[in-house]
Amino acid sequence: MAFNYATKYATRIAERFKKASITDADCGHDYTFIDPNSKTIRIGSVNTVPETEYNRSGSNRFGDVHDVGDTLQEMTCECAPAFSFTIDALDGTDQAIEKSAAKALRRQLDEVTVPGMDKRRIKKWSMGGNIQILEPTEPTKVTIGGLIIDAGAEMTDALVPLENRTLYIGTKYYKLLKQNPDWLGVESLGKEALTKGVVGEFDGNKVKPIPTRYMPAGVYFFIKYKGSTIDPVKLQKYDILPKVQGYSGPVVQGVTYYDSFVLGTKGDGIAVCGNATAILAAPAMAIASHAVTITAVSGVVFKYTVDGTNPRYSTTAETYTAPVTLTAGQTMRAIGTKDGCVGIEGTKAYE
Repeated sequence: MAFNYATKYATRIAERFKKASITDADCGHDYTFIDPNSKTIRIGSVNTVPETEYNRSGSNRFGDVHDVGDTLQEMTCECAPAFSFTIDALDGTDQAIEKSAAKALRRQLDEVTVPGMDKRRIKKWSMGGNIQILEPTEPTKVTIGGLIIDAGAEMTDALVPLENRTLYIGTKYYKLLKQNPDWLGVESLGKEALTKGVVGEFDGNKVKPIPTRYMPAGVYFFIKYKGSTIDPVKLQKYDILPKVQGYSGPVVQGVTYYDSFVLGTKGDGIAVCGNATAILAAPAMAIASHAVTITAVSGVVFKYTVDGTNPRYSTTAETYTAPVTLTAGQTMRAIGTKDGCVGIEGTKAYE
């Protein structure tokens, strides 16, 4: 049913509650598309080699020579939500109708487009992190603080900087966190320490409570380091077409082409805590005669590498279908994959 927003009652339209973008301040914009027509970003990183004690005699004083090698991560934008609607114009001036169309477009972006981007980013961030804490028991006001501290400690052990960390937590568990004696609310922090959506601080993390429905099922919270992701917005195109055949009023249409990815070299910059609905246990791996087998799990696809790269991000990752034979010096790294889940990594070395 079309509504005439150009009538004198247009100003009485009841606007629904809307929320500014939760994620924008923590997005990464350090990488761009080389080709304007490309939808894929490729990022390479040079690997490191182990060090050994310098030998003051002999011909090989610096130790064995290793091939450095590199890791290539390929990321392709897959999200392009679009919309189109018309506003019927039975009466009223052209100017009033066009103003109504502009307001309707703003409403669409505020209430549908922006929340959709936030939910997509939150899912990709939490499902792409390299640190997972599987906690079968739902947090309580007694345990929630300790879980957050444990997650932060794992990030610190992985050399993630202490600054620029944000805790994303659903409102259900945020209510528990606020009862922790170490909670620092807005009133305890200077305004300069706060950014949009931040309501306080805990264990050095800026805290952003988000609607429970935004968080993937089974995730209690996750901590994100700002530089750990790339969040390209390839295209934002929104139009108000005043004259379209077959419609009495303007047609409003738009598309947003974007996506979010966790950088493989900075995967430890995201730590997620949740139950088995969201976090898959490490693969059960066994080795015999240098061949590694993985125990099948219903609905789970296993990805693995044998070149030392992280199967969560590497373009060399393969899908496990049969036992994999290793050669001397090789280690098989594997994770389980399933939509809406993030897998804990398992390893098995040549024996």
